[in-house]
Amino acid sequence: MSSREPPPLSRRQLQERMRVLEVENVKLRTIRDALIRQVDRSHDFTGNAFKLFQSVAELETNVEKRIQRVARAMNEAKVARRQLQQAIDSIGEGFILYDTDDRIVLCNRRYRDFFPALADILVPGTHFNEIVGRAAETGAIVEAVTDPQAWLAARVERHRRKHCQFQQLLSDGRWIQISERDTEEGGRVVIVSEITHFKRLQEARRLNDMAKQSDLLVATVASIAQGVVVFDAELRLVTWNSQAAMLLNLPYVDMHPGLGVRELLRLVWSHGARIPRARKDEARTWVTSVDQRYPLRLEISYRGGRVVAANFRSMPDDGFVITLTDVTAQNEAARLLERSKEELERRVEERTSALTQLNTALHDEVRRHEATAKDLERARRAAEMANLSKTRFLAAASHDLLQPLNAARLYLSALDSASFVSAEARELLSNVTQAFHSTEDLLSALLDISKMDAGGYEPQLADIAVGDLFRTLETEFGALARQGKLKLTVVPSSAIVRSDPHLLRRIVQNFLSNALKYTSSGAIVLGVRKRGDTVALEIHDTGPGIAREHHQMIFEEFRRASIGGETRPGGLGLGLAIVKRAAGLLSHEIELDSEPGRGSRFAVIVPLAPERPAAEPKAVTDRNAGPEDAADNDREQGPLFVLENDSDVANAMVRLLNAWQMDCVTAPSYPALLRRARQEGLVPRAIIADLHLDGDVDGIDAIILLQAHLGRQVPGILITADRSQEIRRRAADKSIEYFSKPVKPGQLRAYLAHLSAASSATGLEADPEIELETGPIA
Repeated sequence: MSSREPPPLSRRQLQERMRVLEVENVKLRTIRDALIRQVDRSHDFTGNAFKLFQSVAELETNVEKRIQRVARAMNEAKVARRQLQQAIDSIGEGFILYDTDDRIVLCNRRYRDFFPALADILVPGTHFNEIVGRAAETGAIVEAVTDPQAWLAARVERHRRKHCQFQQLLSDGRWIQISERDTEEGGRVVIVSEITHFKRLQEARRLNDMAKQSDLLVATVASIAQGVVVFDAELRLVTWNSQAAMLLNLPYVDMHPGLGVRELLRLVWSHGARIPRARKDEARTWVTSVDQRYPLRLEISYRGGRVVAANFRSMPDDGFVITLTDVTAQNEAARLLERSKEELERRVEERTSALTQLNTALHDEVRRHEATAKDLERARRAAEMANLSKTRFLAAASHDLLQPLNAARLYLSALDSASFVSAEARELLSNVTQAFHSTEDLLSALLDISKMDAGGYEPQLADIAVGDLFRTLETEFGALARQGKLKLTVVPSSAIVRSDPHLLRRIVQNFLSNALKYTSSGAIVLGVRKRGDTVALEIHDTGPGIAREHHQMIFEEFRRASIGGETRPGGLGLGLAIVKRAAGLLSHEIELDSEPGRGSRFAVIVPLAPERPAAEPKAVTDRNAGPEDAADNDREQGPLFVLENDSDVANAMVRLLNAWQMDCVTAPSYPALLRRARQEGLVPRAIIADLHLDGDVDGIDAIILLQAHLGRQVPGILITADRSQEIRRRAADKSIEYFSKPVKPGQLRAYLAHLSAASSATGLEADPEIELETGPIA
């Protein structure tokens, strides 16, 4: 058949076409007969009758030709259908084609071979439901034999899917795989393949695996130290090992597969096994009652004292297993333990009697010790209360202690600025000033220690720029290093750490101060070393070094390491004690690496600050350097308001400010100063106030009220002996600069000069955000 010819028509289509042609043929014959009759009745002799007859003859000829073409087409369709049938019969798989109505169009011989009981209905035109219904009735499918309706519903549901593939077992033992898929015209193609060979291979592999597992199980049972005996659901011996025969005192040849449990028990009793009758009956009941098998343990005794423990356990298939273990040694050990227990109980009773008598004697001693302990506890509490009271007293007495020192320092600074002081007097004045410095340092250290011990300091953590801290310390200690002919090297750093600014500065400051005191020549280096998420702030010096046995001692109060052959520096040894307490408050680790003759390395380990997108680190600053002379136009910027209720301190402050060419107005309270400002129309350049004033308004509130009265943000300066964090925070919140008493005149003058310079340069008020860290920590 040529590839250009149209595809062969199906049998149904051919039958439909034949029916149409037969109807047309009948119509044509009717027309022909009518024409012939009309010709016979015609009386026209002019030739019209002949022409009409001639037309009818031609029409009949055309009809015959069309019938011949239809016959040829039907013949070709039969040939094509026969060839198609031969083709699908030649394939190895079963093939069946359904039309859109689920009726058979084609079915090959291989498909009929799979289902011989359905051969008579596997013909074109048979509906799918008739075929599967017959299959369910005849039992051609194994699943249909057990539950025909369930199989039929499942088969119809699969047939409705667009495509499916599944396996089925036939009644004759063959396995088939059925694949179904829809055609483009809406029909259904079904392919059936035999997979019996593959199934048998799969089963052979499974049986082989089971055999291997069985061999492994047998080898395992034979190799374990316990005796094992296994019975099936019919109470027949399945497997055992040599240990079981040995433990039961049975000849190995007497045990064989299929041996009943009763026969085995009789063999056991006959070979010297002894067990109480009640336990025998319990074992028989356990074996026969499949539904009431609980874990059972029996002990079998033999001559010579040998004891074997038999543990009965049920298995899922209603069989059971018995494991046997020789427990002779365990039972003997238990008997020995029992005898030891009895002996121990007897001895305990004897000792209890003796101890009872001793206990009675000890009760009096215990009561005496308890009374003594209570007395000691009361004494300890009294000592602790006295020590705490002393510490709190020192912490609270800072104002009264520092007020005279503050007045004396102001007087000395004013006297030093006077022009009438001679050179000899100025030298004496310098010595007195140095003595006051020492006294101030000692008092500040004592107050720091007392406040830390009393719990009066709460660390305030902030992000600190290490570079700013180092630059401040370099400015503070650079002049001292040059004076001692030492080289102070500060390594720049961009690290940002998280700590309390005041405590951290005090720690590093004390390290530097000690290095300067004890290093007579050479160099001092201040730098940073990174350690993961922490940094070490380190101070290296070329001093005499410290012996290892003194490393802990130098951090105690009033303790300093001895340096042979050298003059001992001044001081009472409180600097490192403050370092130890401050580091403890911050949970920072302190390191010391030093040996005699090799210098020292002090370090504090500080955590790095977490990254924050817009937070500026806090700079730890201190203005200890001497100020430049104030501008000559200081008097033109208005007077300084001074609020101080201590007449000596107020007088000293006035003398000092006058020596600096600065006018000032003093008052002991806010109302008094306000009255004078109103009467004289005064506008100050800055307000200096003590915290504690006469009346109900303290120094911070007085500055705020005066600023409100003047209608401008006049710079405020708080000079107080109260070093608590609360006062510092109050002052910082109101943009008031904080100075601790005794105030350093140089720092105060530097700040006032800064205010004058800022006011002259910009015509604006002084920057309230400048921070001055003065004096010891709170």
